[in-house]
Amino acid sequence: MRPFGLIGPLAGWELRRLARRGLALRVRLVFLYVLFFVFVLFAASFFYPLPVRDLFLSPQRVQVAELPAFAHKFSLVLLEAQLAAVVAFTPALAAAAVSEEKDRHTLPLLLTTQLSDREIVFGKAAGRTVFVLAAVFGGVPVLSILTLFGGVDVGFLAVGYALTAGSAALCAAIGVGAACRSPDLRSAVVRAYGRAAVLVGGAFVPPCVAFTPFGVLASVHGATGWEAPAAWGYAGGQGLVAVLILTAAARALRLREPTAGPAPVSAYPLPPRPATPPLLRPERAAPRALPPVDDADPVLWKERVVSFRPSWGMPSVARALGAVGTVLVVVLFVGGARELVKRLEWSLQPGEVPRPVADPGADASGWLLMCAGVFAAGRYLLPLAVGLSGAVAGERFRGTLDALLSTPLSRRGVLRAKVQAHVERGWGFVTAATAGTGMAFTADGGVRLGAAAAVLMLAGIGLVIGLGAWLTVRCETDARAFRLLLPFVLLVVGWPVGAWNLLRSEEGVSAEVLAVGLFVAAGAFVVAGAVLWWLAGRELERGA
Repeated sequence: MRPFGLIGPLAGWELRRLARRGLALRVRLVFLYVLFFVFVLFAASFFYPLPVRDLFLSPQRVQVAELPAFAHKFSLVLLEAQLAAVVAFTPALAAAAVSEEKDRHTLPLLLTTQLSDREIVFGKAAGRTVFVLAAVFGGVPVLSILTLFGGVDVGFLAVGYALTAGSAALCAAIGVGAACRSPDLRSAVVRAYGRAAVLVGGAFVPPCVAFTPFGVLASVHGATGWEAPAAWGYAGGQGLVAVLILTAAARALRLREPTAGPAPVSAYPLPPRPATPPLLRPERAAPRALPPVDDADPVLWKERVVSFRPSWGMPSVARALGAVGTVLVVVLFVGGARELVKRLEWSLQPGEVPRPVADPGADASGWLLMCAGVFAAGRYLLPLAVGLSGAVAGERFRGTLDALLSTPLSRRGVLRAKVQAHVERGWGFVTAATAGTGMAFTADGGVRLGAAAAVLMLAGIGLVIGLGAWLTVRCETDARAFRLLLPFVLLVVGWPVGAWNLLRSEEGVSAEVLAVGLFVAAGAFVVAGAVLWWLAGRELERGA
């Protein structure tokens, strides 16, 4: 009789190891953040035109008769968002279970234990599946509260969680199966998400999406016929497919890979070794042409030409998101500028005053320009935060900071050059953010309010620069510096939305009072940024 079953002891070990890394808390927080943002966005759209500020600060204005309909629709939206989060996280998390064994060269040691290949594969997949489901069940209290409003079917919630569990098991099987056939984590993740897009997302083809768990969940919502039993059968089918994928992955675990051990001895004689030195030397690739070194400021030249980007910043994904953000900024800014020009043309026409001129909030110029300013600020500040975080902390993490500080260069000059190289990238987005925000508030609140908004946007960018310089000197790693800097980036990017809601709400502040508040906040940002910049230079001179 074997000491282990089908899953074996690896499932519990995977859960303990993930908990020791602190990954459990981070994943739960991510899921809760997703549920919170989905709740805010759906509630704002469902109770529109009730202002968001009144919706959460004055709930007595909400009609009680609307709550059952809200709970009925929100249960579907919440389960769909939860299912999307599971599909987005699970393949990579499961692929790392096997790929990290290959990367650390511990897979051959694991294969020498009493565990069979099937127990290893099923155990790792089960551990990652339970880990994801434990984070998902954090949303159960939210759905339980919805049942108090009425309009929510408990059977539908059970079906939704069954589909979520089946999708989690299927995605975990896909991730582990991809890792068993891939030599490293990157190729395993790419293969896992490609298969998950087909098996779970229906390749995003409209006719096939109806047969995905998202389509099945939508069809079960509000149904009382055969759809509910079919959904339970669909969840069971997902589990069966997951078992088949893991069975095939167990047979591929010992395939020839870089960490599978030495090659077997052949009965045939080995081929002759190549000549030493080789008779034909391969041509070396021509090095990339670099501009001449700037003797006046070599650190600035180095940061501009061969700057380092951390792997956790996902450069390829960042480039794709940057291109999408650039397109959004251009489209929104051009659209808002066109609407603003139309308003000016209407104001110059004689006769009756058109509605967009009498009521500035009647057209879409204000919110289009405000959205353009927010996207432009985010497009500039997020890459800037990544670069500033690694300016000094990245050198410390790579062990090159001592060599850099031992040069005769001024330490404040080194910090200034590193920060300047990252700050000067994307000045066009700074202009778009300042102009878009200023024009948006000018269109709806006057020139003074627009000037205050533009000044506050520039002051916020200065605060991020000063704080980023101080954090990169103080923090041990660039990842920690980025985590501490990110909330302030979100504050600078998101304050126009809050000020916009204050201006447009029924009980909001006047434009004059809001302008004074924005000027005061801008002054505080400028002082804080200057003080942090000075502290960063002093800390580096004292031997950070």
